[in-house]
Amino acid sequence: MNRKELLQKAGMAVAVSGILSTLSAEDHDHSTMTMPSAGKSKYSKAMMVAMHCQLSAEVCLSHCLTELGKGDKSLAACAVSTREVISLCDSFVKLASQSSSFTKKLANLCIEVCEACAKECDKHANHHTICKECRDSCLACIKELKKV
Repeated sequence: MNRKELLQKAGMAVAVSGILSTLSAEDHDHSTMTMPSAGKSKYSKAMMVAMHCQLSAEVCLSHCLTELGKGDKSLAACAVSTREVISLCDSFVKLASQSSSFTKKLANLCIEVCEACAKECDKHANHHTICKECRDSCLACIKELKKV
């Protein structure tokens, strides 16, 4: 693992731990607080998995762009698919956090995009750990979004 991969993974770990601590904070008793609370969202777990998928795709996209800059054109399609995952997962989280009536429809589209990305990243998983991690997070996202 080179320095850049280490920094990318460390950044992703910090972001994910922040997300997890935010979501786990929802389990605390806030009954003494005066602020109104809607309670835990029915989409909390799906949102958490989608955010992780989005972060993994961000790291993978950065890796793909670096490799493309070095002349490795084999990752061009991977870069495209990760950009789509980033957009769709972000949109899913935004709609799900609002309990939008369109959440399920967007979840289905997100599943389709994550399937395409997982398929593309799988082509590179043996040579690029970051692509393998992106593929795995897409597969986890697909599994959770099917429950929405």
